[in-house]
Amino acid sequence: MEHEHADEGDRHARIEALTNGYTPPADACGSYALLLKKLKAFRDDLHEHIHLENNLIFPRALGLENEVVDAD
Repeated sequence: MEHEHADEGDRHARIEALTNGYTPPADACGSYALLLKKLKAFRDDLHEHIHLENNLIFPRALGLENEVVDAD
């Protein structure tokens, strides 16, 4: 899963670069501006999700797994 998280982070970094930091052009229509705003919000939520899994959930799960293995 951590590999998938890295791939997803790379994908969204590319989107950010292509959209000039999720900034709509001056002549962008409202729909396009809203799309970029929603993409940025999705990216922010995804970063939080990845942080929670990589730094809290996965280490705890591995610790529990090690406890079970050591108990055998």
